[in-house]
Amino acid sequence: MGEAAKNSYRDALEPLYSGLYKGEKEPEDIHQGKDTNASLWLDKYIKVQSQEDTDSRSGLVKEVSEIALPKAYSQFYERWEQMLTSAGVTPQQRRTAMVKGRMIIGLGDESVLETSITLHHTYGVPYIPGSALKGLAASFARQRLGPKWQKGQEAYNVVFGTSKEAGFITFFDAPLVANSKQPILHRDIITVHHPEYYQGNGATPSDWDSPTPIPFLSATGTYLIALAAPDLDHQQTWINKTFAILRYALEEMGIGAKTSSGYGRMELALTEDDTIGETEVAEEIVPEPASTSLLRKIAAAPQVTYELFAAWEQLPPDDERRIEAAEALVQKWDSGGGKKRMPKEEKRYQILKKFIAENAAK
Repeated sequence: MGEAAKNSYRDALEPLYSGLYKGEKEPEDIHQGKDTNASLWLDKYIKVQSQEDTDSRSGLVKEVSEIALPKAYSQFYERWEQMLTSAGVTPQQRRTAMVKGRMIIGLGDESVLETSITLHHTYGVPYIPGSALKGLAASFARQRLGPKWQKGQEAYNVVFGTSKEAGFITFFDAPLVANSKQPILHRDIITVHHPEYYQGNGATPSDWDSPTPIPFLSATGTYLIALAAPDLDHQQTWINKTFAILRYALEEMGIGAKTSSGYGRMELALTEDDTIGETEVAEEIVPEPASTSLLRKIAAAPQVTYELFAAWEQLPPDDERRIEAAEALVQKWDSGGGKKRMPKEEKRYQILKKFIAENAAK
Protein backbone atom coordinates (compact mmCIF):
# COMPACT_ATOMS: atom_id res chain seq x y z
CA MET A 1 0.00 0.00 0.00
CA GLY A 2 1.44 3.40 -1.00
CA GLU A 3 2.04 6.22 1.49
CA ALA A 4 -0.75 8.33 -0.03
CA ALA A 5 -3.21 5.47 0.37
CA LYS A 6 -2.13 4.96 4.00
CA ASN A 7 -2.63 8.64 4.77
CA SER A 8 -6.05 8.60 3.12
CA TYR A 9 -7.02 5.56 5.22
CA ARG A 10 -5.81 7.28 8.42
CA ASP A 11 -7.64 10.47 7.55
CA ALA A 12 -10.89 8.57 7.10
CA LEU A 13 -10.55 6.88 10.50
CA GLU A 14 -9.20 9.88 12.42
CA PRO A 15 -12.61 11.28 13.48
CA LEU A 16 -13.65 7.91 14.89
CA TYR A 17 -10.28 7.37 16.57
CA SER A 18 -10.21 10.84 18.09
CA GLY A 19 -13.79 10.59 19.27
CA LEU A 20 -13.79 7.13 20.82
CA TYR A 21 -10.22 6.33 21.81
CA LYS A 22 -9.17 9.78 23.03
CA GLY A 23 -12.24 10.14 25.18
CA GLU A 24 -13.82 13.02 23.26
CA LYS A 25 -16.92 11.02 22.41
CA GLU A 26 -18.74 8.20 24.17
CA PRO A 27 -19.62 5.03 22.22
CA GLU A 28 -23.25 5.63 23.15
CA ASP A 29 -23.17 8.76 20.99
CA ILE A 30 -22.80 6.71 17.82
CA HIS A 31 -26.23 5.77 16.52
CA GLN A 32 -27.42 3.76 13.54
CA GLY A 33 -28.97 5.67 10.66
CA LYS A 34 -31.46 4.75 7.97
CA ASP A 35 -28.68 3.43 5.70
CA THR A 36 -26.69 1.64 8.41
CA ASN A 37 -25.09 -1.63 7.31
CA ALA A 38 -26.62 -4.33 9.53
CA SER A 39 -23.64 -6.64 9.02
CA LEU A 40 -21.16 -3.96 10.10
CA TRP A 41 -23.30 -2.93 13.07
CA LEU A 42 -23.63 -6.54 14.23
CA ASP A 43 -19.90 -7.16 13.90
CA LYS A 44 -18.45 -3.94 15.30
CA TYR A 45 -20.87 -1.96 17.45
CA ILE A 46 -21.57 -3.99 20.56
CA LYS A 47 -21.16 -1.63 23.53
CA VAL A 48 -19.55 -4.11 25.92
CA GLN A 49 -18.12 -7.43 24.72
CA SER A 50 -18.43 -9.47 27.89
CA GLN A 51 -20.07 -12.81 28.63
CA GLU A 52 -21.53 -11.32 31.81
CA ASP A 53 -23.06 -8.30 30.07
CA THR A 54 -26.24 -9.83 28.67
CA ASP A 55 -27.85 -6.41 28.23
CA SER A 56 -25.30 -5.36 25.59
CA ARG A 57 -25.80 -8.55 23.58
CA SER A 58 -29.57 -8.29 23.77
CA GLY A 59 -29.39 -4.60 22.90
CA LEU A 60 -27.22 -5.29 19.85
CA VAL A 61 -29.68 -7.87 18.52
CA LYS A 62 -32.54 -5.38 19.02
CA GLU A 63 -30.63 -2.61 17.22
CA VAL A 64 -29.78 -4.79 14.23
CA SER A 65 -33.36 -6.06 13.92
CA GLU A 66 -34.56 -2.46 13.56
CA ILE A 67 -32.27 -1.61 10.63
CA ALA A 68 -34.18 -1.21 7.36
CA LEU A 69 -33.00 -2.30 3.92
CA PRO A 70 -30.56 0.29 2.54
CA LYS A 71 -31.82 2.31 -0.42
CA ALA A 72 -28.89 1.13 -2.53
CA TYR A 73 -29.96 -2.50 -2.18
CA SER A 74 -32.65 -2.26 -4.86
CA GLN A 75 -29.96 -1.15 -7.33
CA PHE A 76 -27.76 -4.08 -6.32
CA TYR A 77 -30.69 -6.47 -6.84
CA GLU A 78 -31.25 -5.09 -10.35
CA ARG A 79 -27.56 -5.60 -11.12
CA TRP A 80 -27.79 -9.15 -9.78
CA GLU A 81 -30.63 -9.97 -12.16
CA GLN A 82 -28.67 -8.39 -15.01
CA MET A 83 -25.67 -10.54 -14.08
CA LEU A 84 -27.82 -13.68 -14.22
CA THR A 85 -29.07 -12.70 -17.66
CA SER A 86 -25.52 -12.02 -18.86
CA ALA A 87 -24.51 -15.46 -17.56
CA GLY A 88 -27.23 -17.06 -19.68
CA VAL A 89 -29.63 -17.79 -16.81
CA THR A 90 -33.09 -17.49 -18.33
CA PRO A 91 -36.29 -16.56 -16.45
CA GLN A 92 -37.22 -20.27 -16.63
CA GLN A 93 -34.13 -21.03 -14.55
CA ARG A 94 -35.14 -18.77 -11.68
CA ARG A 95 -37.69 -19.22 -8.89
CA THR A 96 -38.64 -17.24 -5.81
CA ALA A 97 -38.94 -18.87 -2.40
CA MET A 98 -40.70 -17.30 0.59
CA VAL A 99 -39.82 -18.04 4.21
CA LYS A 100 -42.95 -19.44 5.87
CA GLY A 101 -41.91 -18.53 9.41
CA ARG A 102 -38.35 -17.62 10.33
CA MET A 103 -34.99 -18.72 8.92
CA ILE A 104 -31.48 -18.80 10.39
CA ILE A 105 -28.50 -19.25 8.09
CA GLY A 106 -25.05 -19.20 9.72
CA LEU A 107 -26.16 -19.46 13.36
CA GLY A 108 -22.84 -20.99 14.41
CA ASP A 109 -20.55 -18.66 12.44
CA GLU A 110 -17.95 -16.56 14.24
CA SER A 111 -19.49 -13.49 15.84
CA VAL A 112 -19.18 -11.06 18.75
CA LEU A 113 -22.30 -12.80 20.04
CA GLU A 114 -22.69 -16.49 20.84
CA THR A 115 -24.79 -16.71 17.68
CA SER A 116 -24.61 -15.26 14.18
CA ILE A 117 -26.52 -14.91 10.92
CA THR A 118 -25.35 -14.78 7.30
CA LEU A 119 -25.62 -11.21 5.99
CA HIS A 120 -24.33 -9.69 2.75
CA HIS A 121 -21.02 -8.02 3.60
CA THR A 122 -21.66 -4.87 1.54
CA TYR A 123 -25.38 -4.32 2.11
CA GLY A 124 -26.03 -6.07 5.43
CA VAL A 125 -28.99 -7.99 4.01
CA PRO A 126 -29.67 -11.72 4.62
CA TYR A 127 -29.12 -14.14 1.74
CA ILE A 128 -28.90 -17.91 1.25
CA PRO A 129 -25.50 -19.20 0.08
CA GLY A 130 -25.66 -21.43 -2.97
CA SER A 131 -23.66 -24.05 -1.06
CA ALA A 132 -26.46 -24.26 1.53
CA LEU A 133 -29.08 -24.81 -1.19
CA LYS A 134 -26.96 -27.48 -2.87
CA GLY A 135 -26.25 -29.23 0.43
CA LEU A 136 -29.93 -29.28 1.37
CA ALA A 137 -31.00 -30.65 -2.03
CA ALA A 138 -28.29 -33.34 -1.92
CA SER A 139 -29.30 -34.34 1.61
CA PHE A 140 -32.95 -34.64 0.59
CA ALA A 141 -32.02 -36.74 -2.44
CA ARG A 142 -30.01 -39.18 -0.33
CA GLN A 143 -32.62 -39.44 2.43
CA ARG A 144 -35.90 -39.33 0.56
CA LEU A 145 -35.42 -40.29 -3.09
CA GLY A 146 -35.07 -43.70 -4.72
CA PRO A 147 -31.99 -45.68 -5.81
CA LYS A 148 -31.09 -43.61 -8.89
CA TRP A 149 -30.70 -40.49 -6.73
CA GLN A 150 -28.28 -42.08 -4.29
CA LYS A 151 -24.64 -41.07 -4.00
CA GLY A 152 -22.57 -42.48 -6.85
CA GLN A 153 -25.53 -42.95 -9.20
CA GLU A 154 -25.73 -41.06 -12.52
CA ALA A 155 -28.59 -38.69 -11.63
CA TYR A 156 -26.96 -37.75 -8.32
CA ASN A 157 -23.56 -37.24 -9.94
CA VAL A 158 -25.00 -35.05 -12.72
CA VAL A 159 -26.63 -32.65 -10.27
CA PHE A 160 -24.33 -32.76 -7.23
CA GLY A 161 -21.05 -34.16 -8.52
CA THR A 162 -18.59 -36.51 -6.82
CA SER A 163 -15.61 -36.07 -4.53
CA LYS A 164 -13.43 -35.73 -7.65
CA GLU A 165 -15.69 -33.85 -10.09
CA ALA A 166 -18.17 -31.01 -9.70
CA GLY A 167 -21.79 -31.47 -10.69
CA PHE A 168 -23.21 -29.86 -13.82
CA ILE A 169 -25.76 -27.73 -11.93
CA THR A 170 -24.64 -24.34 -10.63
CA PHE A 171 -26.43 -23.18 -7.47
CA PHE A 172 -26.20 -19.38 -7.25
CA ASP A 173 -26.44 -17.52 -3.96
CA ALA A 174 -30.06 -16.55 -3.34
CA PRO A 175 -30.38 -12.81 -2.57
CA LEU A 176 -33.34 -11.26 -0.81
CA VAL A 177 -35.90 -10.00 -3.33
CA ALA A 178 -35.72 -6.21 -3.15
CA ASN A 179 -39.45 -5.65 -2.61
CA SER A 180 -39.74 -8.16 0.26
CA LYS A 181 -42.02 -7.09 3.08
CA GLN A 182 -40.14 -5.48 5.96
CA PRO A 183 -38.89 -5.93 8.64
CA ILE A 184 -36.59 -8.69 7.43
CA LEU A 185 -34.51 -9.32 10.57
CA HIS A 186 -36.18 -10.30 13.83
CA ARG A 187 -35.16 -10.84 17.45
CA ASP A 188 -35.34 -14.39 18.77
CA ILE A 189 -34.29 -16.22 21.92
CA ILE A 190 -32.64 -19.59 22.47
CA THR A 191 -33.08 -20.77 26.06
CA VAL A 192 -30.29 -23.11 27.13
CA HIS A 193 -31.39 -24.97 30.25
CA HIS A 194 -28.17 -26.82 31.06
CA PRO A 195 -25.28 -24.72 29.67
CA GLU A 196 -22.54 -26.36 31.76
CA TYR A 197 -23.61 -29.80 30.55
CA TYR A 198 -23.80 -28.86 26.86
CA GLN A 199 -20.41 -27.11 27.04
CA GLY A 200 -18.84 -30.41 28.10
CA ASN A 201 -17.79 -29.22 31.56
CA GLY A 202 -18.71 -32.52 33.17
CA ALA A 203 -21.78 -31.18 34.95
CA THR A 204 -24.86 -33.38 35.19
CA PRO A 205 -28.07 -31.73 33.88
CA SER A 206 -30.40 -30.96 36.79
CA ASP A 207 -33.85 -29.43 37.13
CA TRP A 208 -32.48 -26.66 39.35
CA ASP A 209 -30.07 -25.37 36.68
CA SER A 210 -30.81 -21.75 35.80
CA PRO A 211 -31.92 -21.32 32.16
CA THR A 212 -29.70 -19.07 30.06
CA PRO A 213 -31.52 -16.98 27.42
CA ILE A 214 -29.35 -16.30 24.37
CA PRO A 215 -30.55 -13.63 21.90
CA PHE A 216 -30.12 -14.23 18.18
CA LEU A 217 -31.33 -12.90 14.83
CA SER A 218 -33.60 -14.70 12.39
CA ALA A 219 -34.81 -13.64 8.95
CA THR A 220 -37.95 -13.61 6.86
CA GLY A 221 -38.54 -12.50 3.27
CA THR A 222 -38.59 -13.84 -0.27
CA TYR A 223 -35.40 -14.97 -2.01
CA LEU A 224 -34.41 -15.43 -5.65
CA ILE A 225 -33.06 -18.91 -6.39
CA ALA A 226 -31.28 -19.39 -9.71
CA LEU A 227 -29.77 -22.50 -11.27
CA ALA A 228 -27.67 -22.96 -14.39
CA ALA A 229 -26.24 -25.88 -16.37
CA PRO A 230 -24.50 -24.42 -19.44
CA ASP A 231 -22.48 -27.59 -20.21
CA LEU A 232 -25.35 -30.05 -19.86
CA ASP A 233 -27.55 -31.50 -22.60
CA HIS A 234 -31.27 -31.05 -21.93
CA GLN A 235 -30.30 -28.54 -19.26
CA GLN A 236 -33.84 -27.24 -18.60
CA THR A 237 -35.09 -30.76 -17.86
CA TRP A 238 -32.35 -31.26 -15.27
CA ILE A 239 -32.91 -27.81 -13.81
CA ASN A 240 -36.64 -28.51 -13.44
CA LYS A 241 -35.84 -31.75 -11.59
CA THR A 242 -33.44 -29.91 -9.31
CA PHE A 243 -36.04 -27.23 -8.53
CA ALA A 244 -38.52 -30.01 -7.72
CA ILE A 245 -36.05 -31.53 -5.26
CA LEU A 246 -35.44 -28.10 -3.74
CA ARG A 247 -39.17 -27.48 -3.36
CA TYR A 248 -39.69 -30.65 -1.35
CA ALA A 249 -36.50 -30.12 0.65
CA LEU A 250 -37.31 -26.51 1.58
CA GLU A 251 -40.86 -27.39 2.56
CA GLU A 252 -40.25 -30.63 4.44
CA MET A 253 -36.70 -30.41 5.82
CA GLY A 254 -36.06 -26.68 5.97
CA ILE A 255 -32.76 -24.86 5.49
CA GLY A 256 -30.30 -23.52 8.02
CA ALA A 257 -30.32 -23.99 11.79
CA LYS A 258 -33.05 -25.10 14.22
CA THR A 259 -35.07 -26.85 11.52
CA SER A 260 -36.30 -29.34 14.14
CA SER A 261 -37.97 -26.37 15.86
CA GLY A 262 -39.75 -25.30 12.67
CA TYR A 263 -37.25 -22.77 11.33
CA GLY A 264 -36.11 -22.67 7.71
CA ARG A 265 -39.29 -23.83 5.99
CA MET A 266 -39.80 -22.12 2.63
CA GLU A 267 -42.39 -22.20 -0.14
CA LEU A 268 -40.92 -22.34 -3.64
CA ALA A 269 -43.11 -20.72 -6.29
CA LEU A 270 -43.73 -23.16 -9.13
CA THR A 271 -44.13 -22.46 -12.85
CA GLU A 272 -45.73 -24.46 -15.66
CA ASP A 273 -42.27 -25.72 -16.58
CA ASP A 274 -42.03 -27.59 -13.28
CA THR A 275 -44.79 -30.12 -14.04
CA ILE A 276 -42.59 -32.82 -15.59
CA GLY A 277 -39.80 -32.44 -13.06
CA GLU A 278 -42.31 -32.48 -10.18
CA THR A 279 -43.93 -35.66 -11.44
CA GLU A 280 -40.65 -37.52 -11.86
CA VAL A 281 -39.30 -36.49 -8.46
CA ALA A 282 -42.62 -37.25 -6.74
CA GLU A 283 -42.50 -40.79 -8.14
CA GLU A 284 -39.02 -41.26 -6.66
CA ILE A 285 -39.89 -40.14 -3.12
CA VAL A 286 -39.74 -42.95 -0.59
CA PRO A 287 -41.85 -42.95 2.60
CA GLU A 288 -40.69 -40.37 5.12
CA PRO A 289 -38.78 -41.79 8.11
CA ALA A 290 -40.92 -41.83 11.25
CA SER A 291 -38.44 -39.61 13.10
CA THR A 292 -38.55 -36.94 10.38
CA SER A 293 -42.34 -36.96 10.43
CA LEU A 294 -42.34 -36.73 14.23
CA LEU A 295 -39.94 -33.77 14.21
CA ARG A 296 -42.25 -31.89 11.87
CA LYS A 297 -45.23 -32.64 14.12
CA ILE A 298 -43.34 -31.49 17.23
CA ALA A 299 -42.37 -28.24 15.52
CA ALA A 300 -45.98 -27.56 14.52
CA ALA A 301 -47.56 -28.56 17.85
CA PRO A 302 -48.39 -25.81 20.41
CA GLN A 303 -47.47 -28.16 23.28
CA VAL A 304 -46.25 -31.68 24.00
CA THR A 305 -49.01 -34.28 23.97
CA TYR A 306 -49.05 -37.93 24.98
CA GLU A 307 -49.39 -38.86 21.30
CA LEU A 308 -46.10 -37.12 20.49
CA PHE A 309 -44.30 -38.82 23.38
CA ALA A 310 -45.76 -42.21 22.40
CA ALA A 311 -44.63 -41.69 18.80
CA TRP A 312 -41.13 -41.00 20.10
CA GLU A 313 -41.14 -44.21 22.18
CA GLN A 314 -42.07 -46.19 19.07
CA LEU A 315 -39.09 -44.95 17.04
CA PRO A 316 -36.60 -47.72 16.20
CA PRO A 317 -33.65 -47.78 18.66
CA ASP A 318 -31.19 -47.37 15.77
CA ASP A 319 -32.93 -44.29 14.32
CA GLU A 320 -30.20 -41.63 14.10
CA ARG A 321 -32.69 -38.81 14.74
CA ARG A 322 -34.22 -40.33 17.88
CA ILE A 323 -32.10 -38.16 20.16
CA GLU A 324 -32.93 -35.09 18.05
CA ALA A 325 -36.64 -35.82 18.52
CA ALA A 326 -36.12 -36.24 22.28
CA GLU A 327 -34.33 -32.88 22.46
CA ALA A 328 -37.13 -31.25 20.45
CA LEU A 329 -39.74 -32.60 22.90
CA VAL A 330 -37.76 -31.37 25.91
CA GLN A 331 -37.28 -27.98 24.30
CA LYS A 332 -41.00 -27.76 23.58
CA TRP A 333 -41.76 -28.56 27.22
CA ASP A 334 -39.12 -26.10 28.48
CA SER A 335 -40.57 -23.31 26.34
CA GLY A 336 -43.90 -23.57 28.13
CA GLY A 337 -43.23 -20.42 30.13
CA GLY A 338 -42.68 -22.20 33.44
CA LYS A 339 -46.01 -24.02 33.32
CA LYS A 340 -46.03 -26.79 35.93
CA ARG A 341 -46.08 -30.29 34.49
CA MET A 342 -48.58 -32.86 35.72
CA PRO A 343 -47.08 -35.97 37.43
CA LYS A 344 -47.44 -38.14 34.31
CA GLU A 345 -45.94 -35.38 32.16
CA GLU A 346 -43.03 -35.01 34.58
CA LYS A 347 -42.35 -38.74 34.37
CA ARG A 348 -42.23 -38.59 30.55
CA TYR A 349 -40.07 -35.47 30.72
CA GLN A 350 -37.54 -37.24 32.97
CA ILE A 351 -37.48 -40.27 30.65
CA LEU A 352 -36.51 -37.98 27.78
CA LYS A 353 -33.90 -36.14 29.87
CA LYS A 354 -32.31 -39.43 30.95
CA PHE A 355 -32.25 -40.68 27.36
CA ILE A 356 -30.54 -37.48 26.18
CA ALA A 357 -27.96 -37.61 28.99
CA GLU A 358 -27.10 -41.24 28.20
CA ASN A 359 -26.87 -40.80 24.43
CA ALA A 360 -25.65 -37.23 23.82
CA ALA A 361 -21.98 -38.20 23.90
CA LYS A 362 -22.36 -41.25 21.64
